[in-house]
Amino acid sequence: MKNSVLYFFLLAIPFWSCKNTDDSVFEQSTDARLNEALASYEKELVGAPYGWNAVIYPGGGGSYGFYFKFNDQNRVTMYSDFSAESSVTSKESSYRLKAMQTPSLIFDTYSYLHVLSDPDPGVNGGSAGEGLLSDFEFTIFPDSVKTDVITLTGTKNKSRLVLTKATQAEANAFTNGDLAKALVFNNISKYLTYFKRINIAGTTYELAVNQEERTIKMGWAEGATGKSVTTRYFYNSSGVSFVTPIVNGSQTITGFTNIQWDGSKTQLSFTANGTNVIVASADKPLLIDTGAPSRWWNAPIESGGEWRSVEGFHVNGVDNAFGLENLKLGEDPYVVLIFQPGLTSTYDLFGPAFFVDGSLSLDYWYATRRPTFNTSGKITFSLLGTAGTAPTSGPMFETQKQLFDTNGYYFVQTSDKTYDMVSAKDAKAWISWFRI
Repeated sequence: MKNSVLYFFLLAIPFWSCKNTDDSVFEQSTDARLNEALASYEKELVGAPYGWNAVIYPGGGGSYGFYFKFNDQNRVTMYSDFSAESSVTSKESSYRLKAMQTPSLIFDTYSYLHVLSDPDPGVNGGSAGEGLLSDFEFTIFPDSVKTDVITLTGTKNKSRLVLTKATQAEANAFTNGDLAKALVFNNISKYLTYFKRINIAGTTYELAVNQEERTIKMGWAEGATGKSVTTRYFYNSSGVSFVTPIVNGSQTITGFTNIQWDGSKTQLSFTANGTNVIVASADKPLLIDTGAPSRWWNAPIESGGEWRSVEGFHVNGVDNAFGLENLKLGEDPYVVLIFQPGLTSTYDLFGPAFFVDGSLSLDYWYATRRPTFNTSGKITFSLLGTAGTAPTSGPMFETQKQLFDTNGYYFVQTSDKTYDMVSAKDAKAWISWFRI
């Protein structure tokens, strides 16, 4: 018994010893150290004399530019590149630094930052109840605070918010409305053709801009083949800034500046790498992906699923050109277009699905012959017959007429499960397909 007590006593000595040593490491309590950290972070935020350039990368994708100016009264003034209004009209809201599990920066009244998180799809075009999966509460990790850069992590959706100290010139540019001048780049969507070209220092690039995802894709010829790079972008007071530079040999393109729009000519111009650039229309791809049509057609056959499109065809600058949103089956609403390759050995299925009794229903559809794949990279569709009573006028009639245009289509693969099908006639009509 004496040996057991002695053994316990010997074990306890180093434990007490360690405890006393640990206490001596920190002269302040945990709460005191946390409050000191919060005060330090506030001093850093407020102490930037010309505010902060900011970029947020929502958990749902995309990238958005902001400008913040914090004061010591827990107020922050901001601009945002999300819309024309937010780029020229400052908005003031409150913020606070709070000790949660870790120090946190919270924007606690509705602001331009909250717009990205708004659960109403009508506000930001995101998903109902989720918005763009962005954040307005952020965790501050000690190693993420540098001299001129602070990187924050969203507490809910893990968005990344990067703050970089602004210069006086940048602060003046935001307050003078220069961010709005950069947003004229959005007019690129007014070009009637799907394909667009630019020339930078003798190299021709195909330029594809996805304004919803905030991505820019640039493709160019490299020998007998082609190469393309896609990067996210955001707006700042100087123009369009690429998240990741596009590198082509000795050319490194970091963005576009001096952006100009001539509405009378439907012409966008800007400066890239010191070169004055004019965006030109093109009626076919710079480099035709000759295998894309067959990959598109075979994908649902090989791995299941079908191709769908909600809005149908974009034609001559008009989204949902044939008004599919007005299509109804009695009182039942239209939901989506469906294309099912290989329904039988001789034909495919193309038609509108309606929401009937809680599920999708095809009341009528078009039997399309197996498409013709041209060696030049085009695909053409032709009508074999119809199932059910297909309309002889209206949105769906015009949609099927466009599909069966004998000029055919080029295909552009935009992701593993998405393709754009572009009219080979003049590239002024296209439809975006996604596979489920």
